[in-house]
Amino acid sequence: MNYNDEKPLEMVELYAEEMGYIASESELSEQFDSMFTDDPTMKEKLSNDDVMLSEAFSNWADGLCKDGEIHPLQYNDYEYCGGIA
Repeated sequence: MNYNDEKPLEMVELYAEEMGYIASESELSEQFDSMFTDDPTMKEKLSNDDVMLSEAFSNWADGLCKDGEIHPLQYNDYEYCGGIA
């Protein structure tokens, strides 16, 4: 793969995709959403409270970044774009 003309975040995403890591904003949001598949009560709370949803997503993504599961560029640039809201 040629990385010559890619921006830093694009390089991180290409690498993540090649390695089987979280490689996009939508994938990160889908994984967040999947945590609430078996918890309809929490899903309902989050869908009715934008601040709570934003805080929960931010805290979860922060943990992934600290654990090295997502790159700091992803953490800083990605926003929630999932289906709970």
